[in-house]
Amino acid sequence: MNYQKTATNKQIFNVFFIYLFWLSSIGSLYVGIAPGSRAEDRKKGDIVTIVTPGTEARLCPQPGCGPDQHITRIPAGTVFTVQNTEVFAIGTFKVKWFEVIYDNQHGWISIFDTDKSKNIGSQ
Repeated sequence: MNYQKTATNKQIFNVFFIYLFWLSSIGSLYVGIAPGSRAEDRKKGDIVTIVTPGTEARLCPQPGCGPDQHITRIPAGTVFTVQNTEVFAIGTFKVKWFEVIYDNQHGWISIFDTDKSKNIGSQ
């Protein structure tokens, strides 16, 4: 007997759906990595904006400061020019910090308080 199996529409749809799911998963890893948009690409002179609601963002004396070690709080919407960047690591968890000047005080802000945090997945 000569059996020839042909794909049904449902099988074709399933393979196509799996391919699209795989493709979108790969694509989501690269969201926001156009040149100059990745978090690690932020450098001196770049502009960042505080997006943390209210005055919860902290100006810290050094990257990775603790909850009560900050210099002052910064209101949402404050715009900064990055003076320097540093990555602070706790184990394998790494956080990008930006050195800024706020109210004539030098300090550091976490990327998580800025509009650049949306690109964290691409770090």
